[in-house]
Amino acid sequence: MNIDNMEPSRLLKRAVPLDKSFVPSRLVVTDENENNFHNFVDPNFKPMIKDFVFDYFNSFNESAILDGYNYIIDSGYRSFEYLQAIWDYNVSKMGLEKTRDRVASLGCSEHQSGLTIDIASLRYGIYSDLNNEEIAYLMRNIYKYGFILRYPESKKIITGYNYKPWHYRFVGVDLATYLTKEKLTLEEHHEKILLKK
Repeated sequence: MNIDNMEPSRLLKRAVPLDKSFVPSRLVVTDENENNFHNFVDPNFKPMIKDFVFDYFNSFNESAILDGYNYIIDSGYRSFEYLQAIWDYNVSKMGLEKTRDRVASLGCSEHQSGLTIDIASLRYGIYSDLNNEEIAYLMRNIYKYGFILRYPESKKIITGYNYKPWHYRFVGVDLATYLTKEKLTLEEHHEKILLKK
C-alpha cells in the first residue's frame, strides 16, 4: 500500500487497520535523535515524517519563533515493529487496560501513517501542563498549518484515548480549520459524513 493514496482525513480504527508491512513513502528525517524519553527507544531511530507534513510544521515553527516560541517534533513515523515494542513495554509497566487507554492497537496507530507528530518544546520538553503559555500558543495556532489536536481532553469517550496534548495529526488546512472552529474530532467528522449518506 502507498500512503500517497491515503487521504489525510482517513480515520484509523480497529475495523480498518494498516497492514503491518505498511511503510509511508516520502519520509524525511526531522531530527538526529529520537527525543521521546522512553526506555524502549532504539537509540538508532531518528524521527521521520512525510516531507509535505514536515514543510507545514516548519512553516508553523518559523512563525512561532518570531513570536518567541520554539517547537520540535518529538516523534513522528513509527514502524509496526517499533509500535509493537511500545505496546509490549506499556503492557509490562501498567497492564493491558491502561495501555488500551494510552496506546493505539497495532495497525491503528496514527504514527504508522507518517501523518502524525508528537510536538514538544525546546524549553519544557513534552507537554503535560495546560497552564503553559507555550502549549496555549500551539493549540491556538497549529490548525492554521493543517494539524489538529487528535485526542482532546474532553473527548475520550469519542476518541477512545486519554488526553494527549502533544499528539497532532495532519489533515490539511481546510479540514483542520473546520474541525478546530467546530470543536470536532476526526471521529465526529466521519460520523457526520456517514449521517449525510
